[in-house]
Amino acid sequence: MKRFLLAAFALLVGGTAAAQQFPTKPVRIVVSYPAGGVIDVLARPLAAGLQQAWGQPVIVENRPGANAIIGTDYVSKQPADGHTLLFANDPSLSSNQYLYNKLPYDPVKDFVPIASVASTTLILTTHASVPANNLSELIALAKQKPGELSYGSFGPGSVTHLDTEAFATAAGIKLLHIPYKGTADVVQALSAGQISMAFGAVGPVVPHVRAGKMKAIAVASLQRQPLVPEVPTLHEAGLPNFESRAWFALAAPAGTPRAVVERIAADVLKVAAQPEYRKRFVLDQGLEPFELGPDEFAAYLVKDRAKYAQRIKNANVRLD
Repeated sequence: MKRFLLAAFALLVGGTAAAQQFPTKPVRIVVSYPAGGVIDVLARPLAAGLQQAWGQPVIVENRPGANAIIGTDYVSKQPADGHTLLFANDPSLSSNQYLYNKLPYDPVKDFVPIASVASTTLILTTHASVPANNLSELIALAKQKPGELSYGSFGPGSVTHLDTEAFATAAGIKLLHIPYKGTADVVQALSAGQISMAFGAVGPVVPHVRAGKMKAIAVASLQRQPLVPEVPTLHEAGLPNFESRAWFALAAPAGTPRAVVERIAADVLKVAAQPEYRKRFVLDQGLEPFELGPDEFAAYLVKDRAKYAQRIKNANVRLD
């Protein structure tokens, strides 16, 4: 017993010392998506704020591909010292484990949650030419043309793929899935009329709605959104309790000392709470503050994973 207590004390002291000295070299934040997307826009000013706080370079590194698997797998295999972090989202830590039989990493065992920064409620939009001006008209049109109305997603297994399929199931309709690489590609395709509809983040589509290239049908939340207060929720429009949201957060390889995790989390949340960061990179992008520490974010992930497990089962989606 004495030996165990001494070992535990040594670990505690060692972890505290590591946190006090952290970081001892440049820190990398890996983004599993191309530059210019929502996660990248959040990550770069966050990195700048952390660099100022830590006095060490904090570099954003884009490793896109395979529904966030490439970047996530890379981080899972890095040293657990806090110097390589993952800017994670729903696929990387929640849904991929239910979509792939041979995922090269374990989102539960290979990562430790640090802190969430923001979330976004998705909005359902159509191209201006689609002859439907509200949810009931869109559903009626889809029932008249089963499988003909197309929707874009950020890729197979992305939140926009899974939640659109969940929406189609709830509405009793069949849609045609057209996958793209990311937000910018979907918005461009929808504004050009190459697809009929899409769920996406509010911020990127609002200018196109204002310009008359798209129609805003409904937001996938239980409350209306500040950037588009005139747009009803899916709940109001006839799909009770249907929500679709995505989150953005930092995680580290499993085994990272708890004291280091807490140090990173405290500094991340300080940057995220700064008025300029919150306004320019969260609220003005159509996102919402979603600031949780290690334990709160871990508890949220338990519920998020259960949600995706059920939605993927209901939609019968597999990607391998």
